[in-house]
Amino acid sequence: MLRTWIFALVTVLSPAGAYALDTVTCADAKGEVSLTYVIGQAFVQPILSVEMQLTDDFGVSTNGDSPDYDGEYISRGFVGEDVEGADVSWRDDKAKEHLTLSFRIGRVSEGQKAAVGGVLSVVGGGLWTVSCRSSNLGM
Repeated sequence: MLRTWIFALVTVLSPAGAYALDTVTCADAKGEVSLTYVIGQAFVQPILSVEMQLTDDFGVSTNGDSPDYDGEYISRGFVGEDVEGADVSWRDDKAKEHLTLSFRIGRVSEGQKAAVGGVLSVVGGGLWTVSCRSSNLGM
């Protein structure tokens, strides 16, 4: 019995890296914008990274190794039962926060089928409806 409790405690307290990550890729129907984000198991900040690219225009990345990275960071990220999203921001030289983009993605399923999609907003760039694929759903 004690072993069972220890196993359960270790399982609950294991680091987020021990769990599978979910990579979600999204695009609009016209091919004007693409979005990729990674979800982990962290309670405080479950959206681990965000990459967005406007076709023939600029891109945004929260990955410091990306050429599209200009100090952007995930200022708010969340994962609920059927919806997830994030706001990506940057700070100016006076430490004032500026919103760069935000997205809200919903997940629905019926039997063996699932659909993932939502809305992406890029400040000064526009608003797009996107369809997505999730690595955890085998899409």
